Amino acid sequence: MLEPETSSLKRRPTLDDMLAPERNSFGIIRLAMALSVLVSHCFFLATGSSQNEPLVWTGYTLGDYGVQVFFILSGILVTQSLVKSRDVLDFAIARALRIFPGLIVCVLSVAFILGPLVSNSDLAGYFTSMDLPLYLFKTLLLTTGSAPLPQVFTELPAPNLVNLSLWTLKYEVLCYLGLGAIGSIMLAFRKRRAFGIGVLTIALAAIFYKRPELGPDNSLADSLRYFALFFGTGVLAFTFRKHVQITADVLPPLLVLCVAVMGTRWAELGSALFLGYAALWVASFQFANLRALTNRFDLSYGTYIYGVPVSQTLLHFWPTMSVPALVGLTTAIVLPLAFFSWTLVEGPALRLRKGWRGPLRLKVIKVPDAMPRPARPVPGANISPASTYY
Repeated sequence: MLEPETSSLKRRPTLDDMLAPERNSFGIIRLAMALSVLVSHCFFLATGSSQNEPLVWTGYTLGDYGVQVFFILSGILVTQSLVKSRDVLDFAIARALRIFPGLIVCVLSVAFILGPLVSNSDLAGYFTSMDLPLYLFKTLLLTTGSAPLPQVFTELPAPNLVNLSLWTLKYEVLCYLGLGAIGSIMLAFRKRRAFGIGVLTIALAAIFYKRPELGPDNSLADSLRYFALFFGTGVLAFTFRKHVQITADVLPPLLVLCVAVMGTRWAELGSALFLGYAALWVASFQFANLRALTNRFDLSYGTYIYGVPVSQTLLHFWPTMSVPALVGLTTAIVLPLAFFSWTLVEGPALRLRKGWRGPLRLKVIKVPDAMPRPARPVPGANISPASTYY
């Protein structure tokens, strides 16, 4: 049954009320956003251009908006992870285990299984080409998502692209590092909550010394300002979680604001406010058993990192495939891959964090709560591995 969870609350629910995994549908939102990126990439990969993409007239593509929501939710959930972590090292381990095991398996599978199968080069030429180690080095270090493999996808409309989606991961990691640094510095101040809020506010204000837009000529700093805006919006939402009320009444004025500022230096801020709040509102609905399913099996990351290699492989064998067919077949192949990635790699890797908590004896900084911790889950509730390990 699709309904907001307000029956047990006499007041409007807040973000704080829905932070426990059994009280939100963040898993559904993340999977939907990963699929939106997949759809957007199919338009680009099939034609070599984003001009036929349905939302390009707004200044951003469907995939761009999906990544914006990803970063907003990440800001909320990663800040919650920081607050719950034993210390900064524990937080860093959690972030590394969330990003790298799944990424490593994906990159190695593409390089050593898929690559030789679709390369125009013979096996000897493929494995002796310098493009292979350079691909591994650049991709695993998150320096780029455009590193080519030897003679792979060279004749497609979007040539040489193997792991296009991965280019955003370095900005995700940089946002994690910035948040962890702020959490550490807060220990030097007695008024930790006020200091943390002040730093976050100053950081967001600094973003707007010029428009934080995403463009083809962006420097690293420019792109970081863009992604930090959306991640920081999530961080601030978590910081003020007791005061962020979830109600549909706020959506129309935020939508009007978002449309009104399109094309201005405030366009990204309008998008962050509207999309972020809309995501929270949608996440307040139950979605029946779909919530429990996406909480138990977090397929969003696997969908995100495997989408482009699968789409490009389909186009390699069927170059005239239409965009709708490409979307359908890519989705049908990627979701099982994401399932295996979660059950065989990502989930087991995240469980290693529990094993490392006991032996660690390093004296590291304890991160204080900016506000009281969320209430403990209701006994017997359906708590998901995907949500609790975020």
